[in-house]
Amino acid sequence: MSESKLPWYKDGLKFKCTQCGKCCTGSSGFVWVSESEVAGMAAALKMDVSLFKRKFIRTRNQKLALVEKKNGDNFDCVFLKDNKCQVYMARPVQCRTYPWWPENLTSEESWMMAAMECEGISDEGTLVPLEEIQERLKADS
Repeated sequence: MSESKLPWYKDGLKFKCTQCGKCCTGSSGFVWVSESEVAGMAAALKMDVSLFKRKFIRTRNQKLALVEKKNGDNFDCVFLKDNKCQVYMARPVQCRTYPWWPENLTSEESWMMAAMECEGISDEGTLVPLEEIQERLKADS
């Protein structure tokens, strides 16, 4: 990749997950999941896939998404308990790739906006090189 085509974060970005759970709560939205992710989460909970779907999955525009639970003014992921993910090892790609989402990386300003919600985006974080960020972006597409 030529120097002129490199993204604004060509020198990497600092991030270290603090497991604060803030990325799992906030305004209502969608955590999209595939059939294989559903099966993985069901297995992690030692649950039958059909029961898992009845309890934890909603359909929107013929796509699968996790249900949410209302928490005051926020909506929490159904698997967020005591700020921890109950299916962490089997969490969906959308969750595993945060904060490396295209909308957070469009500009330095968008990254700083994400940092307002995510305490792991800070100067104390670990420098994540460009190549790793690009791999995470590919995983989410």
